[in-house]
Amino acid sequence: MIETTDDMMNSPGSPAVDPHLSCDLKDIEDNTEAKIKYIEKVKEALQRVYDPEISVDIYNLGLVYDVKITKDNAVWVLMSLTSAFCPAADIIPQDIIQEVSTVEGITKCEVRITMTPQWGREMIEPNIRDMMGL
Repeated sequence: MIETTDDMMNSPGSPAVDPHLSCDLKDIEDNTEAKIKYIEKVKEALQRVYDPEISVDIYNLGLVYDVKITKDNAVWVLMSLTSAFCPAADIIPQDIIQEVSTVEGITKCEVRITMTPQWGREMIEPNIRDMMGL
């Protein structure tokens, strides 16, 4: 399930996501045992999801703001987009769900999109940023 707002617009030139959209994972209870067991595999799965315009994975781009894993092995990902006009706003969350769901033992994956704080180039992993010449 991709949780965004009902304010998504489909007209040309309009944002794919409300640029003021703000949400978090405060209502999700992280489970320490499950997190220890699965977080590295979940990170690996997230590193297989690429922003199609930048050709860098979303994890190293800094688009993943938070990951919680519950006691029933459900993964919740809080992420942002490079911009509210991101043409892959629908594709990236689907790719996350698909990749994280391949981790053995994970029961489901949910994605929430937030636009606050706004993503910026400084969020890119420093080695990747250097390779990109930023």
